Amino acid sequence: MSKNSREGIIESLKTKSGRTFYIKDEGRAVASASTTAENSLSAMVVGVCTDVNHRNKGLASVCLSALCEQLLAEAKSLCLFYDNPAAGSIYKRLGFKDIGMWSMWHKAVD
Repeated sequence: MSKNSREGIIESLKTKSGRTFYIKDEGRAVASASTTAENSLSAMVVGVCTDVNHRNKGLASVCLSALCEQLLAEAKSLCLFYDNPAAGSIYKRLGFKDIGMWSMWHKAVD
């Protein structure tokens, strides 16, 4: 996880605008799924990841499934952005649907 990603998750937890579900192996987190930008109506799913040595065991799916179950029980709408087809197959298997493409525009700074 990059330093910025880690700091973003920590900030979401501190401000209660996000939560994280994770699985540990021998005291070390090996898979996780998080939210950010949570409010009373919705949450954005972020940080779905698995340590390279623990992949293809369904661990990220377990984290994401538990996270989504809790959020849906709170009647929150969920959204996420992805560009990795392997990640997309996990999301679709858990019930997410593609609703279109997205893009971002960034103004260059001189």
